[in-house]
Amino acid sequence: MTGERELRDWLAAHRDAPGVVEAEEVAQARAAWLTGQSSFEHSRLSPAQETVLAALAVEGWRPVPVGFPWTERAARPDYVATPLRVAAPRNYAQGALALEGPGTWFAAAVAHHLQPLLDRTRDRLLLLCGSAGWPMLVAALPRLRPTPGLRVDIVAIGGVGALPPLPQGWRTHVLRGERDWFAAVSGPVPVDRVVPGDHLSAATHPATVAAVLDLVAAPAWAER
Repeated sequence: MTGERELRDWLAAHRDAPGVVEAEEVAQARAAWLTGQSSFEHSRLSPAQETVLAALAVEGWRPVPVGFPWTERAARPDYVATPLRVAAPRNYAQGALALEGPGTWFAAAVAHHLQPLLDRTRDRLLLLCGSAGWPMLVAALPRLRPTPGLRVDIVAIGGVGALPPLPQGWRTHVLRGERDWFAAVSGPVPVDRVVPGDHLSAATHPATVAAVLDLVAAPAWAER
């Protein structure tokens, strides 16, 4: 697999690193990005991803300010965009690895880092799963310990793979870019919304933010 050794080393270095949510008080509602690992230097969000979370924060969702694996260590370097020629093969390979199912080391690693988001959120968790993030979540699901009373909304944006059985209180919303031919032939169905953009741009398009806010009811409070 492209970059599997690098991916193993990256996640091994983060296995015992403190998660960004573990130092916080338990939140009533959180929103987080779950995507493939484009860089093995940092997991800082792109400016476009941060804009999406900022829009959700206005509606009462507390943003998780870094991407998978959501550790303090991954948040330290400044954001540097990974060239597409490097990022695309890495994300494709990670999606393929996740599609091998819950028995892989990768599924175990995803579950290990995702569990604190469940444990440190009381009422509502919103996961924005772009591309490889969707099969990563599906692979990790059997390894997760659902939190009683926690509602989890999963928004698959250009995700690849089928819809799995979900724990009680979990809901899935599927969005797809109108020019996302890759997800059209390999993603989950049915689709709840078609939004402008292709496989890369649809996830952060303003229309996608509006669709998420329409599909996922805002929390009944506002952490502002």
